[in-house]
Amino acid sequence: MNLYFEEAGAFKVGRVLQEQGNAYQVETLHGKRTKVKANSVFLKFDVPDMAEFAESIEALSKEVDTELLYACAPADEFEFTTMAQEYFGEKPGVVQQAAILLALHAAPIHFHRKGRGMYRAAPADILQAALAGLEKKRLQAEQQEAWADALVRRELPDPFLKQAAVLLVRPDKNSQEYKALMLACTRAGRSPDVLLLECGAFNSVHEMMRARFAAVHFPRGTEIDLPAPAVPADLNELPIAPVRAFSIDDISTTEIDDAFSVVMLDGNRARVGVHIAAPALLIERGSPHDKVARDRLSTVYAPGDKITMLPANVVEFSTLAEGRTVPAVSLYVDVDTETGEVLGTHTSAIEQVPIAANLRHNHLDEALSAEVLEDESLSELPAVGEFFPALKVLWTCAKALKAERERVRGQPEKHARIDFNFYVHDDGTVDIVPRRRDAPLDILVAEWMILVNREWGGFLSQHKVTGIYRIQPPMGRVRMSTHAAPHAGLGVPQYAWSTSPLRRYVDLVNQQQLISLLRSEPPVYTATDADLLSAVNSFDITYKAYAEFQQSMERYWCLRWIQQRQRKQFDGVVVKDELVRLDEIPLFVRLVGVTSPGRGVQVEVELDEVDELTLTVSCKLIALKKGTPTRLLDDEELDELVSEEPAGETAGEAVDMTPGDGEAAA
Repeated sequence: MNLYFEEAGAFKVGRVLQEQGNAYQVETLHGKRTKVKANSVFLKFDVPDMAEFAESIEALSKEVDTELLYACAPADEFEFTTMAQEYFGEKPGVVQQAAILLALHAAPIHFHRKGRGMYRAAPADILQAALAGLEKKRLQAEQQEAWADALVRRELPDPFLKQAAVLLVRPDKNSQEYKALMLACTRAGRSPDVLLLECGAFNSVHEMMRARFAAVHFPRGTEIDLPAPAVPADLNELPIAPVRAFSIDDISTTEIDDAFSVVMLDGNRARVGVHIAAPALLIERGSPHDKVARDRLSTVYAPGDKITMLPANVVEFSTLAEGRTVPAVSLYVDVDTETGEVLGTHTSAIEQVPIAANLRHNHLDEALSAEVLEDESLSELPAVGEFFPALKVLWTCAKALKAERERVRGQPEKHARIDFNFYVHDDGTVDIVPRRRDAPLDILVAEWMILVNREWGGFLSQHKVTGIYRIQPPMGRVRMSTHAAPHAGLGVPQYAWSTSPLRRYVDLVNQQQLISLLRSEPPVYTATDADLLSAVNSFDITYKAYAEFQQSMERYWCLRWIQQRQRKQFDGVVVKDELVRLDEIPLFVRLVGVTSPGRGVQVEVELDEVDELTLTVSCKLIALKKGTPTRLLDDEELDELVSEEPAGETAGEAVDMTPGDGEAAA
């Protein structure tokens, strides 16, 4: 005796070896022995050739017209044997019954299973909806095939133009575009990013990297489409400061948010003003401009590119551009011009500040050495015109401020590390210019910004107005806090970022708090404010993501720099294991095939096989440098070079020395 039975959702035939109560021991067509319960058996039959029987069932079931079967079906539930008789119009044989059973089972849209061998025809409306769904899937499958074929031919279908970056970083894996892309990648033997590049979705690896970053962090786009905020009427009534202020920035900086003034008093006394751009005078909490700044938290910088935190119209109104009188928040301190000592009580003011000049590092760094600034016989310098005496006063005070901080820190800060500025040109070439951290103008700006952030942080804390602080215990890491506490790395009692409100949301919030305090108004935020705490918690994560993007773009342009100069051999220093940092550009490479020559050893390496897409380059050791290097790096400097997350902050790192539009500090 043979059985037609169901096992694991499939119909099978088998020969009975033994009957055991309500079960059978059965041998299938393929020789497998299995136990089949009686309620899984649909038909019993006797034929000499089970294989031929199974083939007959399969062939006949494919000939069954599903639509005719549906038309013949009664409105109520029915058994498959009844349907077989209705369909074939006579007493059906075993093969016909089995074929109908198989046909019913294979058409779940038309027939709903209601039990063992029992079915019911689907209601007409449900059937039509299901058939429409099938047709939609069929059309989608055809569309996916067409798109995949186009991608394999290196043609880019229109729907991929705007979705290319999203498909690489945060795809909807159920979308037709993603499925078509994966299908095309399999057929073409390419990764998604390579295939989309070859299809022209991006004009370059650089464009792809930026688009991928924007797709993650700026899903609504990098442009800010907001009208200029209304200018409060009282801004024009602010007093005009009796100063001629000047800023010190890189040549390409347009977000100029700090400037200086020096007014000589009697004797050896002078009044120094530090003037900070005041976008907080325009931006109210909860306004569209505040919300976009809160979402972004910081301006993003990369070589040749930036994504601003604030709309261009706000930056244009607030930036301390030469020849304008601009609203600002100022800190004034009296100083001794001979010793650099800060005297008396500091005062803060909301006012309009005339900006007489925007001085640029690129024009002044070579002319303004420490020796020049300290030369008492020099009273003027053509490169800086009328501002040379003021710069000398600022430099004298900066040295005194630095010495006091180092006394509190218990050790001097090291500024010997070299930064690099990137200048990307319209033709796609790049210049990478080294710049030492111990340049006098860098130290001058850093020390005065630290003083302002220290004093305004203390001012907020003294009046119990909540601020956002950078704090660091003596043996711990830097973190954000809404409570004032010492910053051991800088050697200051408290430190609240306040000097870059055009670039960082933390500074903007602190400026809003400071302005409310100076105006004797209720603070914009309280210590338990959810928006404030959210900004604190989100800032470091976002800032780190932006920094990682900047680093990857800098690595890309370093590789482009190597290719443009068609050079292969470079000098470098071993910073850790086989990791080498090149001298001329801020590029880390890893030696292949050799053991480390030792930490701090100067080496000559050969670079080859640059891959812009993966940001990799092969590196081979050519020779150890003979003789004594011009400057040996100590362990602290090597740690700083290789560390992605320094334990503390130095003056240059804590202050926003962020470069301008056309370059970025490595």
